[in-house]
Amino acid sequence: MNAPETARHLPDPATARDLSRRTALLEFLINPDGRHRKYDFLSDWRPGWDLGTMSNGGGDEYAVALSDTAGVIRCFDHESQTSPYANDEEFWPGTVDALPAEFAPFLADPDFHGGDESSVSALLWRLPGDASWRTGVDGGRDDGSGWLLGGLCDENPAAYHHEHFQDYYECSLSLDSVRAVFEGRPLSEEVVAGVNSTVDPGELLRRVAAYPF
Repeated sequence: MNAPETARHLPDPATARDLSRRTALLEFLINPDGRHRKYDFLSDWRPGWDLGTMSNGGGDEYAVALSDTAGVIRCFDHESQTSPYANDEEFWPGTVDALPAEFAPFLADPDFHGGDESSVSALLWRLPGDASWRTGVDGGRDDGSGWLLGGLCDENPAAYHHEHFQDYYECSLSLDSVRAVFEGRPLSEEVVAGVNSTVDPGELLRRVAAYPF
């Protein structure tokens, strides 16, 4: 799937921000020690903006900066047809050159570009007042945005991440506990035990309370 198709499935910025935070929270509960964790979320990353990130450790990643009414998303599928590394280290036409000037500072920020300013295969954005997400490409090439942003685009994020994290961590998770996280129910010892039976639930609740989600 390419960026124009992905844009049609993305939720509004406030919902995307909430999903990003809850995804990082769920993974923290599954893997509180952080080894090989994929998702992270920084509240108040910049004034009025939060930052959600994903890196799979294999060269594929995304960053999504979100306010209440706006957002910008950087995707990087290192094997995609629109990767600069497949195009003489040039950005694919309609990606960086079409980005509104308001978002240019994000591309220069190491937190957002992940330490490599060339790691862009797709960009999507939404300005205040926009009714949907936008991109500057025509959609003729696969840019990896569809599978990278699958958890944000899926109509049932709890089911999506229940399956995803069971595969990734090769563990068994309670679907009800995963739903509790995505529905914003208060965390309880029963909920956290449903996603991590290896850590004392009281200790896990104390640890998650100290994490700046």
